[in-house]
Amino acid sequence: MPGTLHFSARAPGHNVDYLSMNMSHHVHHLFFGNKPTKRRQAALVSKFPQYFSTEWLDKMAGQAYISENAGATYEHYLQTVLTTVEPGSRSKKLDAYEYTVQSHAYDAEDHASVKFTYKSSPIQIIVSERLKPLYHFITSVCAIVGGVFTVAGLMDSVGYNTAKAFKKKVDLGKQG
Repeated sequence: MPGTLHFSARAPGHNVDYLSMNMSHHVHHLFFGNKPTKRRQAALVSKFPQYFSTEWLDKMAGQAYISENAGATYEHYLQTVLTTVEPGSRSKKLDAYEYTVQSHAYDAEDHASVKFTYKSSPIQIIVSERLKPLYHFITSVCAIVGGVFTVAGLMDSVGYNTAKAFKKKVDLGKQG
C-alpha cells in the first residue's frame, strides 16, 4: 500500500512560525517488513552476500540531512520491492523489502516539513538456492568435452586441407 509519513510542527491553539523552523534530521533506521534476527542475517549474508549487506537492508540508516537555512522542506521518495529469499530446504524463507530512495530539499512556501512517501512495486524478486542433480553436471561436462573435440577436429581439417593445397602448388611449381 502506498503511504506517506509526514513530520510537521502544528498544534491547535498555538502559533508556529513554520518558515523559521530548521527541519534537519537524522535517519537511524528505516526498514519495511520484519527485520531478520542477527543470527539469521549472518547466515543469509554468508550464503547471499550480494543481497544482505547492511546498505541493502537499510539504505537510509545513519543518513543525516542537514539544513543550511531555515524553512527547508525535505521529501524522501521510496520505492519498495518485495524480495523473497529461499535459502534451501532446511531453512524457512525470508521476505524482505528492498527499497530505493530519492531525497530532495527545497525552500518551503507555506511550512517546513519532512515527508517520507513510499510506494510498493508490483514486481517481486525471488532468490532461491536449489541443488542441481548429478546428471546435470555429467551432461555439462560431456557437452564441454564434445565441443572441444569438435573445435579441434575443425582446426585439424582446416590445417590439413591448407597444407594439402600448398603441397599441390609446390608439386605443380606454382608456389609464390
